[in-house]
Amino acid sequence: MSKLVFDRGNFADFTSVSNVFIDEYMPKANGEFVKVYLLLLRLVNTGCDDLSTTMIADKFNMLESDVIRALKFWSEQNLLSLSLDANGNINGIRLESSNSNRYIVRDISNKVEASKQVSNDMIPTTLATASGEVIPAVVPTASGIIVPSKKKYSAKEISSFSDNENFSQLTFLAQTYLGKTLNTSDIHSILYMLDGLKLNPDFIEYIMETCISSGHKSLSHIEKQAVAYFKKDIHNAKEAKMDSKLRQDICKSIYKVFGLSSKTPIKKEISYITKWKEDFGFSDDIILEACNRTMEHTHTASFPYADKILFGWSENKVQSLEDVNKLDKLHSEDNQKKYSTKSTVKKVGRPKNAKRFEERDYDYASLEEQLRISRDKKFHAKISENK
Repeated sequence: MSKLVFDRGNFADFTSVSNVFIDEYMPKANGEFVKVYLLLLRLVNTGCDDLSTTMIADKFNMLESDVIRALKFWSEQNLLSLSLDANGNINGIRLESSNSNRYIVRDISNKVEASKQVSNDMIPTTLATASGEVIPAVVPTASGIIVPSKKKYSAKEISSFSDNENFSQLTFLAQTYLGKTLNTSDIHSILYMLDGLKLNPDFIEYIMETCISSGHKSLSHIEKQAVAYFKKDIHNAKEAKMDSKLRQDICKSIYKVFGLSSKTPIKKEISYITKWKEDFGFSDDIILEACNRTMEHTHTASFPYADKILFGWSENKVQSLEDVNKLDKLHSEDNQKKYSTKSTVKKVGRPKNAKRFEERDYDYASLEEQLRISRDKKFHAKISENK
């Protein structure tokens, strides 16, 4: 086999790809997924005014669903951060780099209302390239939830937080819970949750308690849990407890009945399920029965329709499936009564202006005799005329 000579020629317009990506990520990735990722790398420098999953699909002759699968794959590999709208659809992408940990690509929907625009002081004035070089750039922001990048605080900056009551309290609690002196990495994690994510100190304390009680005794894990809550737009203990309940089997079961793929529930779905569990106090089997009936009647995964069913059961003090069956029986009996009433033949009433006639009794034998005599008379009269 002859040796190949590789000549770069005058090639100057290029997109840098990390060697780490080529060595560690690319070998285990689908080829179509690699295409999508390389396109996003290119757009870091050039941008795109009409970027959408549809545009990417058309460019590579792919299905749009495959593009979405590719984005989710790279998100799972921590090379992308995806922002979602209220319906759970992807509306923003941010590329992650081991160097700057923060590449940003234009919002996929590219339709951000003026009232929702982020202020100019929040938009970074520089953008890191794949090679690590920092260049000036105007970076559009995504309309969904974007997790702030983690900052490395200098010793002077950390010292400036020493007078902060919230920081001091969280540091003391962390040392008490973990039973050790905090290192620099631990301090950075606390500052990231408090100063970077802007989480309430009480909520951070709640996250610490739940993580440690479940056996995860490290601030790095606590930080990951805080970021996970931030991505879900959860900012207090009440919402976190609600989310925890939805991680149980009931949420998965509802999605299975509705034929939905496993995903993070949106807030509307969370509010429905919480109402069914907390306000109505229904057990899982009653909720799933309502969901099954929803599919039977509408053939659609409709949370509002299931809510109407469960509201009716709540009004009728349903506490078990036996109560549901009793209601069904009563409903069936009511329908039968209504049907039998409607099917009864109504007597035809006499019109108001109709005249009343007296009934008469006729002697049909006498009438026949009179008719015979009259016919005979006419016959004899006719014979007399002919004579």
